[in-house]
Amino acid sequence: MTARDETESLWNSGLEIVRVLYSRGHEAYLVGGSVRDRLLGRSLHDIDIATSALPEEVTAAFNRTIPTGLKHGTVTVFEGGRHFEVTTFRTESGYSDARRPDRVAFVRDLREDLSRRDFTINALAVGVDGELTDPFDGRRDLRDGRIRCVGDADRRFGEDALRMLRAIRFAAEFRFSLSLSVWRGIRRQAERLGLVSMERVGAEWDKMMAGSDPDRACGLLARSGLLSCVKEPLPEVVTAGPGGLTVRGEEWPHGLRCLREIGDTDVRWSAFLAAVGASPEEAGALFRTLRFSGRRESRVTAAVVFQRRMESSHDRASFITAILDVGRSAARDWLDMQAEGGRFRDWLAELTVDTMGQLAVKGDQLALRLDKPAGPWVARLLRYLLGEVAHGRLTNEKAKLLKASEEWQDAEQ
Repeated sequence: MTARDETESLWNSGLEIVRVLYSRGHEAYLVGGSVRDRLLGRSLHDIDIATSALPEEVTAAFNRTIPTGLKHGTVTVFEGGRHFEVTTFRTESGYSDARRPDRVAFVRDLREDLSRRDFTINALAVGVDGELTDPFDGRRDLRDGRIRCVGDADRRFGEDALRMLRAIRFAAEFRFSLSLSVWRGIRRQAERLGLVSMERVGAEWDKMMAGSDPDRACGLLARSGLLSCVKEPLPEVVTAGPGGLTVRGEEWPHGLRCLREIGDTDVRWSAFLAAVGASPEEAGALFRTLRFSGRRESRVTAAVVFQRRMESSHDRASFITAILDVGRSAARDWLDMQAEGGRFRDWLAELTVDTMGQLAVKGDQLALRLDKPAGPWVARLLRYLLGEVAHGRLTNEKAKLLKASEEWQDAEQ
């Protein structure tokens, strides 16, 4: 099934849920991001439904449901092999933690429900007849390429501080502008981002880095000052570095590609950190603070190490030594960061060994040949032999490696 067919199938399954609720006397609509993305011609990945039906009425209308969040009026409905979140029309109030409402009240009016949403382009609804409900001119903002809050921006960001990051993410993803009221609201409410968990901050920033224009996202983040207001301090090189370099499309420094030209999200992170001059320690600290996995931290840190190793020298010997020290996968990521890398790719393809396990001789064989008990010297010798083979000064043959090990021992004494 093509992406377009999948989108149509998902949309029609959502409308079927709307029809079932409508047939039982309830109002129901497809709402939010799915309506926005359909108007923009983008693929759909999930669909949310808002209804006048209370949670128990939604549960009674379908065979398979899960009470996902009854406190907030949400029931998960299974239809056509997919799941949909169906939520009762509601209002929200009392955001004491700057993230979640303290009180939720169910209402019967769609407009009341749409009025609590963050941006006009998300306050859209489509009913059983296919007609668009757009009380805040979200469709016009989609046409004009503008991010605008529903109502007062300061109030919206005061309710949920994460919306400030979402505004930047949407602006970058859709290549929209931020309205003046949104930008001023971000600058005035930035300190409230300190109330939001680092996991949430990290998730939003990660979505920006995986999106269609991470260069612009990083530029807007740098100009907004939001990264200086988060709950736990980020490395200064990230908050005060030249993160806005590409906001007008300039290339990143050090011969790095623009982030949007890089396919892998973690390689984008590596290129960004290299561009702002982050050290491997700062890269690791950032990933830990944003609560990213240790696996991702190790990968990105290795690429930053590789970048630093190659800044001072671009010859073949330095490249191969860096591979032996940091790893072939880090070399691949580093190459994907580069605007130019043809000769390095050739050198990498020509490299037949890059780990000691690929050598034609093992540690116990070296100990037997040299008649010495195993010890730290074995690892040093294997690393020496690896370097000799990788640089082409020695062939990877057992006899030649054993002979070279004897010469190494003589030189060591």
